[in-house]
Amino acid sequence: MVEDVRKGRHQILSDAEILHAAFLAFASSGFDSMSVRNLNAQLGLSHETVRQRFGSKLDLYYAAIDHGVAQFYAILAEERTKLPEAAGDLEELRATARSFITASMRFPELASVVNSEAAGTSERLDYIFRSGFEPGMSLIVDLLNRLIAEGVIYPTTIRDAFFIIDAGLSPFAQSGLSRAFDAMAGPLDEDAHVDRFLDFVFRGLTTSRAT
Repeated sequence: MVEDVRKGRHQILSDAEILHAAFLAFASSGFDSMSVRNLNAQLGLSHETVRQRFGSKLDLYYAAIDHGVAQFYAILAEERTKLPEAAGDLEELRATARSFITASMRFPELASVVNSEAAGTSERLDYIFRSGFEPGMSLIVDLLNRLIAEGVIYPTTIRDAFFIIDAGLSPFAQSGLSRAFDAMAGPLDEDAHVDRFLDFVFRGLTTSRAT
């Protein structure tokens, strides 16, 4: 790539390749600090290529979010196929929660993008929520409502469910702090942590009717 740039030739990249690189750049730097000029240079493109293909920096951001969300949902579906078929709604809820955690471990850049916007309100966060959260959450809402109506779990909102399950990612998002516990708890076993975490959550979530 460097050789092509030196000779004045530019790379020919697909939209998907550019959007993947843009998504990683937004995840690493945040919207304000991400430089489209640097992205062009990094990819060996002319300085106007990205703007000509995707428009403004905000348009590029939205396109990159769509690309990243699609990639995450593909990983999520793959993670779900690794688990047994659920015998009922409660097992499906747990399998979905586990798949979300393991998919997030495999694709931490999505959490980085979300976290860079999540402390405040903005059109960018609204877009992430509409395109990334709402499609998947609608399925969880249906599961929760059925389980609550049947008395299997205690009344729980989708907000409660999301932030409780999201807490299971803390040892991976805060890996340095997690390693500080090694002397007392031993090295982190990822699978064991996820299972113990979900055991803890579902013991508290389910009523006596679940047993």
